[in-house]
Amino acid sequence: MTFDAYLESTTKTAESEKEVLDILCGQLRSGSVLGKIELRAARASLQILIENAIGKARRILKYYNCPLVPSRGRDAFTIMFDTGLLDDDLYQSLMQSVGFRNAMIHDYMNFDEAVLVKIVGGGQRYLDIYNFLMEQPDYNAVQRSRVENFSF
Repeated sequence: MTFDAYLESTTKTAESEKEVLDILCGQLRSGSVLGKIELRAARASLQILIENAIGKARRILKYYNCPLVPSRGRDAFTIMFDTGLLDDDLYQSLMQSVGFRNAMIHDYMNFDEAVLVKIVGGGQRYLDIYNFLMEQPDYNAVQRSRVENFSF
């Protein structure tokens, strides 16, 4: 798959999952309580958005010839931040998202669904992830050079 086709795929997926989250956000804002199915939909949509963002970060680094394409999502975002591809606010939001994803997946027995409801209904915190996925990479020569010459 070409880089452009990959980016198109990420945006389509992001739009689809945002639509689900927007519906659930509307329900919460109207005073409804999410049932089990809605909670699972929220978890799945958030997980897909976050994993999509991690995949996009890795693909960007690979496309711009980063000598190290990490397997961990946190590392991909850190490299993007260190090379100037992400600003501080977006970096912090994406890092929190990865932590949240890890809690959903790896600590599911102790997962606090109130946090999930807060993310979906309270301020639509998923929008940072969505906006990252919708953004088309347009990096200047200095940023691209930083990626190509990156080392820890």
